Amino acid sequence: MDDRDGVKRKTFLRQAGSVAFFTALGLPFYSCGSTSADDSSEQTVNSSAVGITVDGNRITIDLNSITGQLLSEESDWLLIRDKRTLVVNVDGSLIRSFTSRCTHANCSVNWRFLNRQFECTCHGSRFDTAGAVTRGPATRDLPEFTVSREDDRITIETRNA
Repeated sequence: MDDRDGVKRKTFLRQAGSVAFFTALGLPFYSCGSTSADDSSEQTVNSSAVGITVDGNRITIDLNSITGQLLSEESDWLLIRDKRTLVVNVDGSLIRSFTSRCTHANCSVNWRFLNRQFECTCHGSRFDTAGAVTRGPATRDLPEFTVSREDDRITIETRNA
């Protein structure tokens, strides 16, 4: 083994460690090939991500946190995977939230947001920012969760959907 192989191994371990660290924090990763957050296929976090607090059916997001900043502008969105919750900043200030269980086949983790529409990539159903079906095969709208905002905190009241 020469020194060059050792350097490659160290570089690999350093990069793999970074990926593991950010994954453990529940932070999203973007590849160099992505052109913008608006055309990303995922904005996925877990409820353990920095800035998210869960108490039963209540999810609180601190908009000043790293995770909360992902909702700071119009059309920003999140999928909180383990709570099966979609969150979207509709117009720069109005934030709405829906179940991430598609009403077609209950897929809950395969979402993207393009052209102001959620798309369930399991079968192609699309929903607007009000949760209404815009393209099937789904025939029912996404159930909406109650969202309240106080200063820089949003609270989402989920229910079994």
